[in-house]
Amino acid sequence: MSEKKEETEKATGFEVAAKPTAGWQDLLYTAERKAKVEKGEMNLRDYHAISGPEMLQMALIGFRMYEQGKYSEARTIFSGLIQLEPTESYYFTALGAVYLAEEDLEQARLYFDLAIKLNPKEVAPYVNRGEVNLRDGKILEAAEDFARAVQLDPKFEDPLTQRARVLAAAALEMIESATKDDKDTAKKP
Repeated sequence: MSEKKEETEKATGFEVAAKPTAGWQDLLYTAERKAKVEKGEMNLRDYHAISGPEMLQMALIGFRMYEQGKYSEARTIFSGLIQLEPTESYYFTALGAVYLAEEDLEQARLYFDLAIKLNPKEVAPYVNRGEVNLRDGKILEAAEDFARAVQLDPKFEDPLTQRARVLAAAALEMIESATKDDKDTAKKP
């Protein structure tokens, strides 16, 4: 037995087969399982038997691509993850962040809206959507998103909440500046 095979068996507690089971595709992709996917009773992650750790690994790779500015690759990964697990709000938030980095504000807002719909108690999509609104000149909507993020994390345990606070202050400053400009314009004959 090879050393690698022994290590894998020891770590997992499962015996590693020398060769994959013949016809494993027939066992995994049965008509019943396919029907469950078509009816929406099973997601693609379960259908393809992708484990939670494998999904996490894919998400980490997507995040690294995003950090490196490889937005096309990150977009592909997060789009695929959404197809595999359409109820995980993080994937929608991550894809929205990719679109935000690319300045596609409409697509970014769409994915942040979907993330919020899936998990309205998550801070990140509110902060990011607030930034979209701020860049798009929707200052009041931005302030509302930032306020909601702070409301969800009043102890500032999430670093994004601090960012929301800073951006909220910027939004408030913009509102005050616009109000002052309106007053100054109204005073002129």
